[in-house]
Amino acid sequence: MAYFVVKRDLPGVTLEILQSAGMRAKTCCSEMTNEGQSVRWIRSFYLPETAQTHCYFEAASRDTVEEANKRARIPFTHITEVVEMTPDSV
Repeated sequence: MAYFVVKRDLPGVTLEILQSAGMRAKTCCSEMTNEGQSVRWIRSFYLPETAQTHCYFEAASRDTVEEANKRARIPFTHITEVVEMTPDSV
């Protein structure tokens, strides 16, 4: 499994819209995993100053992450594979 960041530009987004999108992402990831396409939404960060979110997923491929976001009807600008680093891992 690999990690991916999904970048989004969401001008005018509200907390309610973000929460609704999160519920859709959670549901779609669960449905896809039940269908045999393992994908997990890990967490998201909202950057109010730029109206962006960075959402982190774990999946076998970028295509799986893209499919989950499309099913959840959450717009995105870019999906990139990332390497996780933590204070304990360095």
